[in-house]
Amino acid sequence: MRRPHIYLILIVIFFIQGIPINSSALECINTKFLFNINPGANQPSDISIAPNGDIYLVDGVNNRIIVVSGDGRWKFDFGTEGDGKGQFKYPLGIDISETGKVFIADSGNHRIQVFDSKGSFLYMFSVRTSPGEKTPDPADIVVSRLKNRLYISDNENHKIKVYKQNGDFEFEWGKFGEGYGEFRYPGIMTSNEFNEILVVDVLNTRIQKFDPFGKFITNIGSWGVLPGSLFRPKGVAIDKKNRLFISDSYMGVIQAFTDMGRFLGVVCDKNKKRVFKSPVGIVIDKNDRLLIVEMRDNKITALKILE
Repeated sequence: MRRPHIYLILIVIFFIQGIPINSSALECINTKFLFNINPGANQPSDISIAPNGDIYLVDGVNNRIIVVSGDGRWKFDFGTEGDGKGQFKYPLGIDISETGKVFIADSGNHRIQVFDSKGSFLYMFSVRTSPGEKTPDPADIVVSRLKNRLYISDNENHKIKVYKQNGDFEFEWGKFGEGYGEFRYPGIMTSNEFNEILVVDVLNTRIQKFDPFGKFITNIGSWGVLPGSLFRPKGVAIDKKNRLFISDSYMGVIQAFTDMGRFLGVVCDKNKKRVFKSPVGIVIDKNDRLLIVEMRDNKITALKILE
């Protein structure tokens, strides 16, 4: 008797443990290890890079933001637990504007907080609740160059909500579901040079791409355990070649796709798949360095993209 569920379990085990199922067919995006950053975080979630190259890490369990230099040296942190100005309750997402303003998705407080590059509080605003909605759960935020907009993923209501940088609401899109423009727990996001928005649609195991006004463009990825598929996507970043790098927290890998969804390869080291411990937020800097938040290891891993 055939037992497909057992076969699937074996595939998962082989993929996770690095036993290749036809290793000759593995497509690689080779990288070189640079360094690790161990800043004393507890289950960090997301990362962003300031205009001066400093790295900002969301240390949500400790209700703070950690700042290190571009080469990983400790600089400072800011934030404490609470609901006052400059305090956090399990923050999740972060983005930094071209002018150095730091925007934090203060998830547990259902709001966005804004700071200067030194961590000084500037202002905040609540993510609004529309009629019939649950209390919003802002998971991430993207600062757009277009009309000074902020794109916020509301994980609880399965929507993307758009604001001006001053906190004025503009529009929203999305609902719970599996169709185009629908979400099941949208999380980390990023934007490209065309101001298009890419959203990690976690339980739908895909990335959805939209124009700046919320019009659906394409899906990237689908459920699966083999290279080119996604099991539990968490982070997304774009490099100079407009390639999408997607972290899969359960499978422990990072994969690359074209911006229209064609699979390119798995992040490797010397043509061998590199495995991470729960990779979540990722970012690529102007020097082609891929920075990965490894949540279970409480660290940032820095790699150089070689191809």
